[in-house]
Amino acid sequence: MSDTSSDIFLSIVIPAYLEEKNIPSTLKALSDYFDKQDYTVEYISVDDGSSDNTADVARSAGARVIRFDRNRGKGAAVRAGMLEASGEYILFTDADYPYRIDAVEDCLKSFESGADVVIGSRNISGSDRGRERLKRRMISKVGNIIARIFILPGISDTQAGFKCFRRDAARKIFSLAIIDGWGFDIEALYLARMLRFQIAEVAIQLIPRAIKPSRINSPLRTSLNVFGSIFRVHMNRLTGKYRET
Repeated sequence: MSDTSSDIFLSIVIPAYLEEKNIPSTLKALSDYFDKQDYTVEYISVDDGSSDNTADVARSAGARVIRFDRNRGKGAAVRAGMLEASGEYILFTDADYPYRIDAVEDCLKSFESGADVVIGSRNISGSDRGRERLKRRMISKVGNIIARIFILPGISDTQAGFKCFRRDAARKIFSLAIIDGWGFDIEALYLARMLRFQIAEVAIQLIPRAIKPSRINSPLRTSLNVFGSIFRVHMNRLTGKYRET
């Protein structure tokens, strides 16, 4: 775990699996934006056991790299990056740069207003899903509805890959988190509420060129995955796996 005395203001964690083609342009887009800001930024790419050159190209593009020797899942990658990051605020976003990064400024305003966790939403006023495929939109909608009903009422978008945390909140939440794959977002938000952290949402805008076909086969599979994640979270709670030490 990194030294909390670091002068880094914002850490950006990028989980990556087989992303050698996307990482260079993503890191360039991020640096083009943040080089113009008046605060310090670090980039952490967590290579989730890729068999391509993801780690090497991320390092060459200026990121600090954490590399798994095998594929463990996006949740494990995000958790490792969040616990390693040293910024006052820690954002994770996806390796294909799907959302406009200037939404981070709204995140920082929300922190100034007292939020501990700020999540990007594709479902509130000011958001823009652009030309997102109907199938992908329906899959997202199904997952979010189930999560809101059963475990996270009041949160409009549980699964967008754009979430920012105060450093102390990130440390506490991800020190308790244990889900490695699907459902890590649901778990992290559940833990944030369990720990009584204040959650805020900001609108995010999809970058059209980043739209890719969904790897999820159907809304039915999404429903089953979300129910499975909710069940795991409840079982972890009942068996005391989320107990603070």
